[in-house]
Amino acid sequence: MKNDKEDRRLWRTVVQTIRPFPLTLPQTKLLVGVSGGADSLALLHMLWRQLGADRLVVAHLNHGLRAAADEEATFVEATAVAWHIPFVGQKIDVAELAEQEKLSLEAAGRLARYEFLAEQAQLVGATAVAVAHHADDQAETVLLHLLRGSGSAGLRGMLPVGEVPGASDVVLVRPFLHLRRAEIEAYCARHGLKPRIDDSNEDVQFVRNRIRHELLPLLESYNPQISASLQQLAAITADEYAALSAQFDALWPTIWVDACAEWLKLDRGAFIALPVAWQRLALRRAVQQLRPFHTEISFATIEQARLLSLEPTSGTAVFLPGGLVMQVTAGQLVLGDVGEAQSLHVPQVMMESPVALPIPGEVELAGGWRITAVLQPDLTLADVQQNRDPWRAFAAVEQGDVLWVRPSHPGERFQPLGLGGHSQAIQDLLSDRKVARGERPWWPIVAAGEQPAWIVGLHLDERMRVQGQSRLIVQLTCTQQADF
Repeated sequence: MKNDKEDRRLWRTVVQTIRPFPLTLPQTKLLVGVSGGADSLALLHMLWRQLGADRLVVAHLNHGLRAAADEEATFVEATAVAWHIPFVGQKIDVAELAEQEKLSLEAAGRLARYEFLAEQAQLVGATAVAVAHHADDQAETVLLHLLRGSGSAGLRGMLPVGEVPGASDVVLVRPFLHLRRAEIEAYCARHGLKPRIDDSNEDVQFVRNRIRHELLPLLESYNPQISASLQQLAAITADEYAALSAQFDALWPTIWVDACAEWLKLDRGAFIALPVAWQRLALRRAVQQLRPFHTEISFATIEQARLLSLEPTSGTAVFLPGGLVMQVTAGQLVLGDVGEAQSLHVPQVMMESPVALPIPGEVELAGGWRITAVLQPDLTLADVQQNRDPWRAFAAVEQGDVLWVRPSHPGERFQPLGLGGHSQAIQDLLSDRKVARGERPWWPIVAAGEQPAWIVGLHLDERMRVQGQSRLIVQLTCTQQADF
């Protein structure tokens, strides 16, 4: 009896969370994203008990990233069969997708997952897609955005009812968004559910896991109700953001000029006349329309683009996430694919997340530029000292070192070769070398772990210099294809 009462309480919370979505109407049909973990398995089980198998379809996407992924896919399908629920599944190589689309693994996984869910929802005629994000996920998301310096768009966290990214005609619901992880795990225990455990959720190398296992417990020592407080912050901010967005919707047609799948044009004069808050929102909306899956766009990126649009000169450009560039003309701001850009005389990275640079291997940059890394075991110190090519550098690395290509972090410093260990801000170096303001945020950095190794084309870090008895010597080269 006590268990039944608790289950009824949880169900009332679920219905209330996604109201006014018509969850309990007979014609409602849900495509439920199920990974096999406790959250999604509990969501599926609760919906199955309350709505029945005929109103559900189970969807599982195998990312192919972990050894246990195939077994988890088999488990989810077997569960659906046992409960007489239709099942749709697919396997995709997310690592390959990340490389093709120049995305991080996380962004590529998100892109693949929501494309799969949107496609399947339309195929099976689902009213909405249901996913199992819960209250603790919401708290972690708000903290993650707070640490990144997000504005109201990020601090509102995830929405109980929204749309599938990249598919505005497909509804996305999060029925568990007001339930705690402990409540969900208790539900699994009460009903004898045996979810699969993803060991990667314990790896504190990932920022979200560090927030979950380290930061949130610390904050709870200051405020035991920190999770509820963060959820409250998200709810308040979401309501305020919705009100502001509704006002902005009336302004958008006054600055919008034209658009297609590859580019979007804004009226520069009308844009400049907007309040600062609307300018930032306009740029975010433009990027979102062209790249709906790129939701993590930093304040620094948007602000750099905004300030560039206000400068009296035209003919300048700034690179944005997802292979986008914003070009400033006399009367317009033109955002489009980087391949359409005219200002490609310098190398620029295409995303904020680091991209691994194998040894040997290469990383593609915007506009046909690329960075390559190869070992040079027979190179002498004299050969290194005679190098006069600014687009070639020789760095000493340890066996097993991992190189990354990324933009510089705000305020990041390095130790320029030849200055005896003294440090300099990377942005100051770029300014001193007359790198255009719009090009500085996306100037490529080769890093060894977290440490900058080469400010591409400009300077090597002192700690990476080749010495007589040096470690492994890597040749780093930045070149552009001749047809660009």
